[in-house]
Amino acid sequence: MAISSRILSFLACISAVLPAPTFAETVTVGGVGSLSPLVKKLAEAYGQKNPGVDIVVVHPPLGTRGGIRALASGKIDLLLSGRELKPDEAAQSTPWVQTPLVLATNRGKTSGFTRAQLADVYAWRKNTWDDKNPIRLVLRGEQETETRDLRAMSPEIDAAVASALKRGDLPIAENDLDALDTLTRVPGSFGTTSLGLVTASDSKLVVVPIDGMKPSIKVVEDGSYRWLRRYHLGMAKAPRPATTAFYTWLKSPPAIDAARKLDYLPIKP
Repeated sequence: MAISSRILSFLACISAVLPAPTFAETVTVGGVGSLSPLVKKLAEAYGQKNPGVDIVVVHPPLGTRGGIRALASGKIDLLLSGRELKPDEAAQSTPWVQTPLVLATNRGKTSGFTRAQLADVYAWRKNTWDDKNPIRLVLRGEQETETRDLRAMSPEIDAAVASALKRGDLPIAENDLDALDTLTRVPGSFGTTSLGLVTASDSKLVVVPIDGMKPSIKVVEDGSYRWLRRYHLGMAKAPRPATTAFYTWLKSPPAIDAARKLDYLPIKP
C-alpha cells in the first residue's frame, strides 16, 4: 500500500527535529591484566570529557606477549606491557606507572613474614598460620614476572619457589586477574599480586608485611621498598588521532594523579 503524502510529510518533520545519530570512536586496549581495573577507571574519567570516544579494555587479559602480537596485527590500539618494549615491538613506547609487588591473603590482618619465613612457607617447612589454620599457596607460572621478582628476593626464596613449582598440587593462576580471584576465593590463601591491582579492583585482600614493612607507595618513594611491578605503554606505528589522544592523556598530570590515588606511581626517567 502506498504511503500517503500526509504521512511522508509527518515523517519529514520528525526527521528534521531529531538529532543526527552519533557513533563513538573505539580505542581498544589490551595486555597485562593487572592494569585492567586501573585503565577502566581512568577511561571513565576520560570519557566524561571525551564522550565521542569509547575505551574498550580486552578481557580476558592478553598478557604482555599476547598484547604485543595483538598490537602488531592491528587487533588492539594500545598495549599495556609488563616490561620495556624492544624497538621492533612498537613504534612508540614509554615507561608509565609502577606499584609494589606484594604478597596477599584473604585471612584478615596478619603480622607478616620475614624473607627467611617466606622461604619456609614456599618450601612447605611452614604450612600453617599462627592460629594453626593451613596456608594455601597460590602460584604464578614459572615465566611470569611476579614469580621471577619473588624469586629474586633472596637465594633461599628462589630455591623454595622452584620447589613449589614442581609440586604439582598447588593452583597456578593463569594471569593477574585469575590470581586475584583465586586469592579471594581460596580459604587461607597466600600468593603474589600487586598493591595497585588490589586497590583499583576494590579487593578485600590483605597485603602482608615483608620484613616488618607494609608495602605502600610511601615506602616506595622513600626507597625503603624495592620490589616493584613496572608497566609500559605501547602504541602502533600509525595510530588514529583518538588513540594518540588517549595515549597522551594517560601520561598527563590528571591521569597520573588519579593513578596515584589507586597506589600507582609514575616511572621517573
